[in-house]
Amino acid sequence: MMFENDYTIQGKHATFIKYLVKDAGVFPRYIDVYMTGAALGILHQKKAEENDSTDRARIYADAFSTERAKCMELFRTVILADNSMDWSNEERANICFRYRDREREGAVPPVTKEEVAVMKQALDLFNSYARGGIEILYEAFTSDAIINQDDAVDYAYKMIYDQQAHADVQTSDLEQLLQPEY
Repeated sequence: MMFENDYTIQGKHATFIKYLVKDAGVFPRYIDVYMTGAALGILHQKKAEENDSTDRARIYADAFSTERAKCMELFRTVILADNSMDWSNEERANICFRYRDREREGAVPPVTKEEVAVMKQALDLFNSYARGGIEILYEAFTSDAIINQDDAVDYAYKMIYDQQAHADVQTSDLEQLLQPEY
């Protein structure tokens, strides 16, 4: 099942995660950066591909086991909100609530190869949004306006407050709700 095994982030995104956790001290764990990145990535419609740098950051399975419910909710939110894939609404619902990501002997109903392939594609999409959000976080916390850790905390508070105010907008238009305010 998804979010049960170690996950290695490579390249510049690994460097960014390490900076946000170890140097800036903005997040306590890599998984917190990953989850926040996924939320910001879909909110700002920013995806990013892996690059071939040799830096690596590993999110361990025990972190995923602790945060699995949150990761699954984020995954479902990303899949349901994304409009870059040509999946039907039924397909999106199946990805979120029915499909399984690996074949298992004796599964009822049986898991098809197509189902596994679609789930891999969906997880790759989720990870691309997470990387895009990690880039947003890194850019935000390495801007010239942030000089010390207090500035970083103030910036984070403002960013969260702005997003909360944006989320409080009473609207039934999902696309408008997911657009960044700036």
